[in-house]
Amino acid sequence: MDVNINIVTIQFNELGEKNIIKSNATGTLYQKKDHKYVMYKEVQDGEETTTSLKIEKDKVTIKRYGALNSTLVFKVGNTDISRYMTPQGVFVIENHTKELSIFDDQSNISIDIDYDIKIMDMFTGRNLINIKIKEK
Repeated sequence: MDVNINIVTIQFNELGEKNIIKSNATGTLYQKKDHKYVMYKEVQDGEETTTSLKIEKDKVTIKRYGALNSTLVFKVGNTDISRYMTPQGVFVIENHTKELSIFDDQSNISIDIDYDIKIMDMFTGRNLINIKIKEK
């Protein structure tokens, strides 16, 4: 079934400053076993990203692939560590789900997620570089 998707993300930095990101998309909703899935595409700066939401009774998984690649899992009390790949590089993200509310009345689904996020230092640890330059 085709659906309209409205997403509002409110981000707070360490100073408490707020940033609001709004996006709208058209996607497809389908049911598989006990789970619902929503798939939609977005284009930013000429790059396409496909997003899949897997909606379970007590967990939401958001997978993005294309220009951005990531998998974020939200379940109350859980801490999830994932890689967030962008054209600029790979970031390791840790998110801790504080609250998750899923309201589903068959014709409308509303999901509210309250979580803390931490972008891990991607330069910690061992690194190797091998460069070979050969004269022509």
